Amino acid sequence: VDAGLAFAPSANTSYEFKAFLLTRTATTTVGPRPGVAWPTGMTDGVAHIRQESSATAFVSALGNVAAAVLAPVGGVPSTSQSFPAIIEGVVIAGATPSGNVRVQLASETAGTNVTIKAGSFLKYRTVP
Repeated sequence: VDAGLAFAPSANTSYEFKAFLLTRTATTTVGPRPGVAWPTGMTDGVAHIRQESSATAFVSALGNVAAAVLAPVGGVPSTSQSFPAIIEGVVIAGATPSGNVRVQLASETAGTNVTIKAGSFLKYRTVP
């Protein structure tokens, strides 16, 4: 599902973006799977997602504007604490972009709740 963190790129403009997320799960060992979805009309773009899965480990995913990017499975050990997820990327809009660059969230297990907590953010800026 869309997480409510998004921005609409302007035509013929390049952006750097970063999301820092406080992720939680309602079931121990089930992993939050943050992701990024792209608008249409992009010329190019890439993203790297890192989701912590314990105090000493993480799962990671790389992707581009050809398809939405989603962190792989990898459960977290606690339901009472947040675990960080970081999404970083670059996107280059073409002449007619349509839609938003969107942070998304899925659970690795159907029927289990995962959340992005208040205090999470998405920031972006244009780059030459």
